[in-house]
Amino acid sequence: MLKPKGGRPRKDSPKVFTGIRLDAEVLEAFRATGKGWQTRMNDALKEWLKDHFPA
Repeated sequence: MLKPKGGRPRKDSPKVFTGIRLDAEVLEAFRATGKGWQTRMNDALKEWLKDHFPA
């Protein structure tokens, strides 16, 4: 018998689910960019952190 593989490997830094309230125009603008808008929003927030909170 074959053993199940157990899914995909765990990431070193997994993402965390959260609920967030955004202005409608901000959400619409990111959604309008198409598939992957959440990743682009995450990247935009990371860029903001680089400028505002140096490590």
